[in-house]
Amino acid sequence: MASERRGTLQFLGVACLIVGGLFLILSLPFFWGQIEVLRSWPVRQAQVLSSLVVVEPTSKHDQLYSAKLEVVYAVDGRPVTSELTSFQSGNYEETARRAAEFPVGSRHAIRYDPNNPTQARIGAGWNRRFFAVPLITAGVGLCFVAVGAGFFVAGRMARRG
Repeated sequence: MASERRGTLQFLGVACLIVGGLFLILSLPFFWGQIEVLRSWPVRQAQVLSSLVVVEPTSKHDQLYSAKLEVVYAVDGRPVTSELTSFQSGNYEETARRAAEFPVGSRHAIRYDPNNPTQARIGAGWNRRFFAVPLITAGVGLCFVAVGAGFFVAGRMARRG
């Protein structure tokens, strides 16, 4: 009975380590993509043309609120207009607060893709908000790795007991 329990714990440990490793590997392209934006996309000052909260249905009964911005900035002396989503949440008040950070007429630093100047990012920088997706993905992976290690320790203790 103890060997069966130990085998189950070790199996769960291996499964958790595999899933955790996959999440960690999956986070790497996200990190690399964000770092590439910071390394190679030029910075410009953009003026906000519009800032509003829009509702986007996600399923039959759910909806997501998005802070949508329209900005204009100059690239090679020509004006470029871009539509950006600065924030998304299921909470309207939180999304409205984020949209209010970008009132019409205000100026903000953006980074734009030199190969496609209408592709831009606002708030790009070495901060948690900009790296949220890769950080969350890596965090989930580390949690699975920790749980897997816990199963291995429990399996070793079951063998001794």
